[in-house]
Amino acid sequence: MEHLELSVPACRVTALVGRSGAGKSTLVDLITGFLTPSAGQIRIDDTPLTPERMDAWRKCISYVPQEPLLLNGTVRENILRFHPELTEEQLIRALQRAQAWDFVQRLPQGMDTFVGDRGVRLSGGERQRIVLARALASDPALLVLDEATASLDYENEYLIRQVLRNLDKHITVLLIAHRISTIRSADHVIVVENGKIQQQGSFAELLAQPDSYLARMLEME
Repeated sequence: MEHLELSVPACRVTALVGRSGAGKSTLVDLITGFLTPSAGQIRIDDTPLTPERMDAWRKCISYVPQEPLLLNGTVRENILRFHPELTEEQLIRALQRAQAWDFVQRLPQGMDTFVGDRGVRLSGGERQRIVLARALASDPALLVLDEATASLDYENEYLIRQVLRNLDKHITVLLIAHRISTIRSADHVIVVENGKIQQQGSFAELLAQPDSYLARMLEME
């Protein structure tokens, strides 16, 4: 990637879109500090992301991958293992924020239900919402969703979109997505092509351009 210049609006949802291999994940790695640019700067709130600030910045980030990673334990353990300081009230709030509390209450032992190896006893959407609750439990400044809705059915994708709509306004969301329905949730859209920023703007602005990537996506869907 070279000659990149972009801004991710704070406290908003930004979608990164583009073909597979276009550079979306690389761009996320640069923003989160897991890759260091050979030239130029990454700035957080107009402050350069220097090596001495890296650890503090990474502690402000929560990451949700496409494939949810769960321990062979209970729902409670899958969150408290990473956030042992949470109170019962905070644990429930994290599940509520992730649209997971309703289904967790219906499980045989509620939060103390074993989910099985890799969460095999839960559906894909339920697993993803537990992982999302774990990510939100730390109250991150930046939440990265890396194709987190790609393998979900439309009902569970809708619930994840509801989570994005209801997030606290101090959380910045970076969303890698390939579905128009998910991208609609974004306030700002960045189109990446061959390691470069091709287009950026609101969903409506980009969709209105006949030759835009979003317009072509809509035609194919």
